[in-house]
Amino acid sequence: MADPRWRPIAALLFLFLGGTNAVLALLRPEAGEKPGLHFAVAGLIRVLALIAISVAALRIATASPRRTWMPDAGFWAYLLMGLAGLAAAFVGALLGAPYGNAVRIPVTEVVGAAVGALLAVWGVALAVERPLALSPAPRFRNLAAWLPHLLLWSLLLVVPIACLHAWLSLRLVQLSGSGSFWPLALADALASSLLVLLMLALQLAAYRRVARRTGAPR
Repeated sequence: MADPRWRPIAALLFLFLGGTNAVLALLRPEAGEKPGLHFAVAGLIRVLALIAISVAALRIATASPRRTWMPDAGFWAYLLMGLAGLAAAFVGALLGAPYGNAVRIPVTEVVGAAVGALLAVWGVALAVERPLALSPAPRFRNLAAWLPHLLLWSLLLVVPIACLHAWLSLRLVQLSGSGSFWPLALADALASSLLVLLMLALQLAAYRRVARRTGAPR
């Protein structure tokens, strides 16, 4: 995370994640209403920007042979992997929904972090390796060498910040139009940027343990 090459990455995350989350809070439809076009476009920009910046960060850190900002096959494969993580978080949200936000948010983030940890090494390989790392087998050998560590640090570092980000997002919706909205939006931009940087750094640490054995870029 301290690598100077990641400073532009951190700035882009702050701008895109903070900006789109603020816009989504301002445009969030009322209960029973359908999302408007602007809300949908902001959500799409948020997802694509997050994937593009994440892939670029991984490629920079591993000196990948793939072009840093090219939306190639590795980019789209990483996007699909990210959707799998979102699906897992959605399942977690359903499990915690009957118990209110105090339970729903932590359950959502723990389930998402667990599935994200399991898929982390393969996801990085898809983003950075050439030819495309379609086979998951090399990335799931010797899980004991990296998965317990990644799960532990994800629970200790990623999940608390993810819960903070989720709480700030809820508060942004509640405070939309008030004087506290923009200071809270800045705090959320910092939290969400730190969250993504931590996740990427932990994924890279796990990937490098596997890459030492496979000779992949690291």
